[in-house]
Amino acid sequence: MLVGRSAGVVVVLAPAGAVAGVDVRGAPVGTRELDLLDPSTLVERVHAVVLASGGLAPVDGVVRWLAARGHGFPVGPRWHEVVPIVPAAAALGLLGGGDGADDGAAACEAAAEEPVEALALVGETAVGLVVVEAELTRAQCRRVAISARDGFARAGVDVPSTVFAVATGVPAGAAPDELGARAADALERVVLGA
Repeated sequence: MLVGRSAGVVVVLAPAGAVAGVDVRGAPVGTRELDLLDPSTLVERVHAVVLASGGLAPVDGVVRWLAARGHGFPVGPRWHEVVPIVPAAAALGLLGGGDGADDGAAACEAAAEEPVEALALVGETAVGLVVVEAELTRAQCRRVAISARDGFARAGVDVPSTVFAVATGVPAGAAPDELGARAADALERVVLGA
């Protein structure tokens, strides 16, 4: 996965598209485009996921960066235009968060291949993301995100949370339940700094 960071913003880029799911516990404060991850929607792939420590303004920069490079859901006459699908969530109550679209674009520019199992930001709310080495459906990704949320609980994080699961599309041969258990372990480790 391509991962970029800038001023309180973490972007996981999948320009060609990746299957993702989400689990929200408590009030979904500080979120964007989560409904598009529902298995019943037309959109099947996301082009990035953003975790922010502050507001969601940096997401605009990520969307513009992807659109300028032609990455997104095809729309318009003859499908020549694109709309990047970029679900996002913010961990409220953290200092030093990105507060503008430039921070999102800068995170995209800084993105590089990085082996990542999990990412998390914890404040008054918590946001997390797990990367799953598997080929999954959106419904299966959601199940993995639900299981991964246990990592927050085991790490003592008891605030409203949003957890994303992003599948790499590379079959690994593991059952969804096993993937969920691994994802929970990975999220717990990243929160505890292990």
